[in-house]
Amino acid sequence: MEKEDFLKLLPKLIVEDNEVKGAIITALSGVMATKHDIERIIEHSDKRFEKIDKRFEKMDKRFEKMDERIVKLQEILISHTQALTQLNERSNNLSGNFSRIENIRNAEFKTLDGKIESLSEGQDIIKEHIKEIKELVSKKE
Repeated sequence: MEKEDFLKLLPKLIVEDNEVKGAIITALSGVMATKHDIERIIEHSDKRFEKIDKRFEKMDKRFEKMDERIVKLQEILISHTQALTQLNERSNNLSGNFSRIENIRNAEFKTLDGKIESLSEGQDIIKEHIKEIKELVSKKE
């Protein structure tokens, strides 16, 4: 019998002859998976996917918590940035105030220096007058 003829006859033999069907099933049983084998593989895969899904759910929750922490940190950073900006503005204001105070102090020191110089000159004049008075008094004696 030719191969082509055999291939045409095979489907009919499988349906009608249990011996042929059994021989084919026996020959394929070492090579092909049975329906039961496939069901077990699917069941095993389903269990593995359930475990994987649970792990992903846990990871999602962790990522959500991390996102919440990041948002809180961003809020803190914004708050600190605002505080630093205000501190910088205050520092600039203080620097301006110190400059004004220093200018006033320098002006007052100049005025005070002028007064001290005037007093010093006045003291020299008084000393001269005292000296002249002493000379006059000593001449009269």
